[in-house]
Amino acid sequence: MKKLRQFNKFDAEGFFQEKDVRVMAHEPWNDYEDGQIAKQLGTKYKCVIATDNTTYDGDDVPADLNAGEQIDVKIAKQPKDYKKFSKIKFIQPTASVYGTFQSELSVKAEDIEIISTK
Repeated sequence: MKKLRQFNKFDAEGFFQEKDVRVMAHEPWNDYEDGQIAKQLGTKYKCVIATDNTTYDGDDVPADLNAGEQIDVKIAKQPKDYKKFSKIKFIQPTASVYGTFQSELSVKAEDIEIISTK
């Protein structure tokens, strides 16, 4: 069968709700044609899950299950100023699961909010 993935829904807001995500770096989010940059679409933020307080199904799930995992989030806007390892919140995130083992996450958001920790 084909085109089955379009029926899968991922609850991105629920997934990120109990996670402390930190921004590490950013780079241009580009569209490519024939191996060349065709245009810049926005900014890709490279992030890491610092802590994961999500309650997962199952009896043998370790605490902080996804802590340390890296996430790239794509925003169709210019980069914002931030200090490395600042807390980041995704505004209206959407995500889809992909990969051979369905263990990769592609994330886009309308915007981000940098939360300064003093």
